[in-house]
Amino acid sequence: VCPPACKSQGCTSDGQCCHSECLGDCTEPGNPEKCVACRNFYLEGKCVATCPPGYYRFEGWRCVTFGFCQELHNKCKNARESGCHVIHNNECVHECPSGYIMNSSNLHCTPCAGPCPKVCDYGKEKTIDSVTSAQELRGCTVVNGSLVINIRGGNNIAAELEANLGLIEEISGYLKIRRSYALVSLSFFRKLHLIRGETLEAGNYSFYALDNQNLRQLWDWSKHNLTIARGKLFFHYNPKLCLSEIHKMEEISGTKGRQERNDIALKTNGDQASCENELLKFSSIRTSHDKILLKWEPYWPPDFRDLLGFMLFYKEAPYQNVTEFDGQDACGSNSWTVVDVDPPPRSNEPKAQAQPGWLLRGLKPWTQYAVFVKTLVTFSDERRTYGAKSEIIYVQTNATVPSVPLDPISVSNSSSQIILKWKPPSEPNGNITHYLVFWQQQAEDSELYELDYCLKGLKLPSRTWSPPFESEDPQKYNQSENEDVSGECCSCPKTDSQIQKELEESAFRKTFENYLHNEVFVPRYEYQAILLGPSRKRRDLGSVANATVVIPTVASSPNNSGAASENAEEQKPFEKVKSKESLVISGLRHFTGYRIELHACNHDAQESRCSVAAYVSARTMPEAKADDIVGPVTHELVEKNTVHLKWQEPKEPNGLIVLYEVNYGRLGETEVRISACPSTRHVWRSSSAWESRTVYPGWVSGLRSTTSLAGNGSWTEPTYFYVADYLNAQPNIAVIIVPIIFA
Repeated sequence: VCPPACKSQGCTSDGQCCHSECLGDCTEPGNPEKCVACRNFYLEGKCVATCPPGYYRFEGWRCVTFGFCQELHNKCKNARESGCHVIHNNECVHECPSGYIMNSSNLHCTPCAGPCPKVCDYGKEKTIDSVTSAQELRGCTVVNGSLVINIRGGNNIAAELEANLGLIEEISGYLKIRRSYALVSLSFFRKLHLIRGETLEAGNYSFYALDNQNLRQLWDWSKHNLTIARGKLFFHYNPKLCLSEIHKMEEISGTKGRQERNDIALKTNGDQASCENELLKFSSIRTSHDKILLKWEPYWPPDFRDLLGFMLFYKEAPYQNVTEFDGQDACGSNSWTVVDVDPPPRSNEPKAQAQPGWLLRGLKPWTQYAVFVKTLVTFSDERRTYGAKSEIIYVQTNATVPSVPLDPISVSNSSSQIILKWKPPSEPNGNITHYLVFWQQQAEDSELYELDYCLKGLKLPSRTWSPPFESEDPQKYNQSENEDVSGECCSCPKTDSQIQKELEESAFRKTFENYLHNEVFVPRYEYQAILLGPSRKRRDLGSVANATVVIPTVASSPNNSGAASENAEEQKPFEKVKSKESLVISGLRHFTGYRIELHACNHDAQESRCSVAAYVSARTMPEAKADDIVGPVTHELVEKNTVHLKWQEPKEPNGLIVLYEVNYGRLGETEVRISACPSTRHVWRSSSAWESRTVYPGWVSGLRSTTSLAGNGSWTEPTYFYVADYLNAQPNIAVIIVPIIFA
């Protein structure tokens, strides 16, 4: 066993520690050349920590020279294998990592400028005879070898070939198109710009096209450039490929003059095509938001009976870069929509000759379409076929009303602001010029005026504003949260005394409500709390005792809020928003619900070019101290057993005032808290706990607080008053809060 000081570097048989670069044992202590295994790398018989300059890491344990790595690379290339060794980060690895390409001069991996090329090696040649075989070349940019295209059928051929072969830029050998009956164009090779011709078909040809019955176009030579470095062209038995198309390829590819007489057949290329086309011109173009009316000049071949009609081609074209044969193959796939148009009646008077035309319907608003038209003529072996075709033109439909803005979101960040955000409409149907934002203050839910918040267990309304629902039963909010609805338990039966007490209370409330409505119900601007002093008399239905009542000021009931709402509708504020999808609405009332409507517009002047509204609701945040009592609470000793407490109600509370609270009691003793609830429809009493309180004469202090929809206000400063002992018996004190009403 090695001494602990040797750690993992091992030791000799007599217990001496090995060199620090050793891993395990060694035959000589302190010598890196005598290690059984190396901790890091092995270089020419000894262990080293890192590979010195001029050497490269290999397989994670060796240091090798550049010549060693290059020899591995060359053997791999000669065997036409993939994953040949290269140098990256001072290491000889099998291939460059993603985002790097090999520099052929020194085998080093260098970062790609843009997308990295992908070299695909296929030996002598690769045959594409199906969509499946084409998918093997997906992503290839350089093909080492030759390609043979032999597509005779399939589904969606043009689109599949473009998806899988569209990135090929270079072919080292030749390109052969043979008996590919499904092909109409070679435009799916959209990036092919070089055919090297390092290997040639039949020893002569770098481009070979034989017996392609439906091939009509090679490339759109106005937009495509192709160079053929070596070899000749071969074209035979391509009956719909015009000779003019072949001659253009000779000039652009640099092969003009290389071909011999029989390399390009004059009789079997284009013999079934309308190769001498005249140019058709559109004479009239009119547009609406979903229609295009097209008319073009009449055309008649030498024998007018040969004209069978016109074919009108159109499709959506976001960019003006489409060609006639994009997405087209002979198996039915076609990115163009084709309309057959009958020729107009022939007239002997040129001026009276009607122009052919067509109305395209059901188009998308504010969308660019590519359109062209060509003739459909009969074919005859006895004479040359004539025809006519227009250039591809681009027509845009008109703008119309946009769809609604998407996903409006509103949130309040203060007591006077609401932040509104949204997304542009999914169908702008034009260029969105601005947004119109309207907002309108909403009345509180009518049910809030009918609820008694003094009832035990009733929760205050949520601070989140929501539209009112008049159909719901308001009584459901007056349920105590302590009620058991599970059905497992039931309340205890009431005693006769409790039933009798409830009957007395009910009769008292009815009598007192009639009294208030008949005697005191006029507008008021301040509150009074009436404290009734001690009394030995038992309360009867005609007297007022042991109750607390508050009537609000000229409250805006749901009935008269409609008129205000209509007036607000006429004067709704709005703001015009340009170049953004957000707005901060300022100057709003605190803790108030607002309905916001949002319109998208794509015309500065015409209101009719604005979308229908998208609606969203929000409530501003509560204002601090808005629920506090302004000014002092005053008192007045009215009679022997009556004290009036007076205070000013909050001028602009946070929504509806739902509750008033008064704390009072004799100095030095526990205070009593009573609650009072205002209403325009009902008379409200305090909780039953107050009615049984016993208060003795002497100095009494009182404080009051307001509770609105936003929560509790602050307590006022205490008010002190003296209640004399007019009766010897133990007194009862009750408080009633009633309005002072002024006409």
